[in-house]
Amino acid sequence: MSLSVKLITPEKVVFDNVADEAIVPSITGQLGILANHAPMVSALDIGVLRVKYEQNWLVIILFGGFVEVRDNQVTIVANDIEDTSKIDFNRAKTQLTEAFETLDLAQTPKEKIRASEELKKASARVQAAMYLE
Repeated sequence: MSLSVKLITPEKVVFDNVADEAIVPSITGQLGILANHAPMVSALDIGVLRVKYEQNWLVIILFGGFVEVRDNQVTIVANDIEDTSKIDFNRAKTQLTEAFETLDLAQTPKEKIRASEELKKASARVQAAMYLE
């Protein structure tokens, strides 16, 4: 048994294929979805989406959204995505260090929120680069 996985952004359908497994970054942590998963809807956080299909893993960074699972259909509606094919691991690690420093220096609530989001994005890039190696 398999899943039908569709990833949609406001601009386009990014992925629409049959898959064996999907791992999504829900706001409560990583959520693994296999065939016959219970119906559910969950909000997504900034993080790495992994979809196993045709013996390969698709790795994409999601910038929030939601996922719906129903009748072996997984629909992921993302606010935005980042292609991971051009991620350089060393650059991603540097960005992560810089994001930590920016968060430490943030003073206003607005600066802290923005810095926290950038930290999540930088962390997702490092995580995605590790999956791709």
